Parts: sequence; structure tokens; C-alpha cells
Amino acid sequence: MNKRVSLGLDDDIDLSELIPKYNEKTSPMTQQQKDILLSEGAKHGFVSREPTVQRRRRVSPYTAQFGGKCRPAVKVLFQEASTRMNCYDTITLEKAIEALLEKENYIDLLDEFRKIVK
Repeated sequence: MNKRVSLGLDDDIDLSELIPKYNEKTSPMTQQQKDILLSEGAKHGFVSREPTVQRRRRVSPYTAQFGGKCRPAVKVLFQEASTRMNCYDTITLEKAIEALLEKENYIDLLDEFRKIVK
């Protein structure tokens, strides 16, 4: 019967061989070397996948939750109004509050509301 060659799974591996050692010959690249490497890579179709500008989401002013309840049909009407006005439900709610304050002639609350949403 033929003996198979060992896969080396039982061998001890010296992990220090896997850790890079920096010296004069293997020092990290300078910025100039990185730029040259990137430009040469771009010539051959290799481009960086990193975003050029760090994107940051704008912080929303809508942080407080309003958990009011309503009739199911009113919710549908409210969402339809938002769709027709081409805006989010939060804007529709603010417009509704402003219209209510104007209709009821609550001038002090209306002034306060306009300072908040300005």
C-alpha cells in the first residue's frame, strides 16, 4: 500500500515568520511612492474604490417622536396629502399645526412655532 505525503497539519508553525519586519529595505511607502503607485495603477485601469470625500449625513432636526393615534382613514388621507404636496409626513404635520394655529388665532403660539421651525 502507498503511503500518502503528510499535509503538514501536525507541524509547528513559527508565527514570527508571518509578521513583517520593517527595516531600510522594507520600510513603509512614502507619500510620493504611494502617489506614483496609484497613478501607475490608474494607467492600467486599477482605480481606488475609496470615496474621495468622506460623506456625512446631515443631522435631522426631527428627533422627537410624536405617537398620536388617529382613525385609519385619517392616516391614509394624511399620507395622501403629503404625497400631493411632495413632502414628508413631518413637513405635512408642521404645516397642519401652523394652519390650525392661524385658524384659531393663537398669535403667541404661532410666533413661537415659527421661531422653532425657522
